[in-house]
Order: sequence, then C-alpha cells, then structure tokens
Amino acid sequence: MANTFKNAYLDITSSAQTIYTAPASTTSIVLTLRVTNVDGTANDTITADVIDSSSGNSRIAYTISVPADSSLELAGDSKIVLETGDKLQGLCSSASSCEYNVAYLKQT
Repeated sequence: MANTFKNAYLDITSSAQTIYTAPASTTSIVLTLRVTNVDGTANDTITADVIDSSSGNSRIAYTISVPADSSLELAGDSKIVLETGDKLQGLCSSASSCEYNVAYLKQT
C-alpha cells in the first residue's frame, strides 16, 4: 500500500462546490480542512459536507460564521476518512470571499 501526502485548494462560491473527490481504488484520510475568509471587512457563513458515495450527505459544518481575515479548522482533532467516490463539498455566503484548503493522506 502506497501512502502519499497531498493537498487541494479551492476558492469557493455561494453554491456548493466539490473541494476534493477520493479517486478509484483509494482511501484518503483528511488531516486538515481549513476555510479562510479572505474578505478584509465582512464576516461570511460557510457550510461543509462529506458526500458519501454509498450512503449520502453528512454535514460537518452548517452556517458557521467565519470572521473577516480569519480561518476555521473543520477537521479539528479528528480525521475524516474518504473512500472511493466520496467528496468534500463547501460553500460560502459570499462568492470569492472564502478559500478551502484540505491536506490528506492518499492510500492506494
């Protein structure tokens, strides 16, 4: 089994977007999932989901306020395991104000 540390980044909009999808024959362990509000003056509200390809949607953050020029760690001290086809999705109340960054261990 090969292990590779990777990361993904996405400027998010006000509609749900996929931040990362676990590829075929892969398990990905999310080590950090950070959202940053890059708007210098306004707070924004974010929502983040794990879309399990076999069982549906699980909210990991729902309408949480992120202050201007601040970051919020969504994975916390726990890990999020994504199997083949599972996705991380996010949205922000204002288009182009939030950036999502995910660091993960890809196991193939």
